[in-house]
Amino acid sequence: MKQRFGVSATLVFGTVLAFPVLNPACALADSTEGPTITVKVLNLAKVSRSTLEKGQAVASEIFWEAGVELKWLNCPCEQSEQANFTLRIIPKLFGSTRSTFRSDHLGFAAVSEDGGDLATVFFDRVEALGKGGDLSSLLGLATAHELGHLLLGPRAHVDDGIMRPRWTRDSLRQVHRGGFRFSPEQSLTMRHRLVKSLELANRLAAESVSLGPREVTER
Repeated sequence: MKQRFGVSATLVFGTVLAFPVLNPACALADSTEGPTITVKVLNLAKVSRSTLEKGQAVASEIFWEAGVELKWLNCPCEQSEQANFTLRIIPKLFGSTRSTFRSDHLGFAAVSEDGGDLATVFFDRVEALGKGGDLSSLLGLATAHELGHLLLGPRAHVDDGIMRPRWTRDSLRQVHRGGFRFSPEQSLTMRHRLVKSLELANRLAAESVSLGPREVTER
């Protein structure tokens, strides 16, 4: 059974908060031998292209340092284009869903012990928390956290790094010092899980090709 896990921020909404901006240019400055995953992005909140792309660069840098390359498939896109994960950026929670999450939750990921494939970020809460600051950095951090749950499972929260469950004013100031990163153990777990998943997919694809089309024999 999949459970919902996400990140919360222990800050008062509406306060001015300036985030140090991570450098988007260095997100994929060097090639990596690690696995590559494609993320389909459903920008239901109509986040501006600039904010979205800068946020994706922040998340890409965090994953790149963990040995995983992210590729973004911003929709609308062709249905035939395949992705490993889906990220929804919704404008806000509606109706009864509001009671499911605390007021300081920035998003959630529906995951089981084997991970998941759908993450969601609440953009109105990103806006409220980042008012007067850099929304793209906060969006990128929330994105990286939720995607991390999809690979690490429900018990991924730790005291430090990108997978800490609560973000305080002091911890957000650590962004420029590398305080929001995956631990070496988390990085290794993600790479191993992805490699095993890709190996299985490749083996199934190879078996499908070797079998060829089925012959129909009349009796």
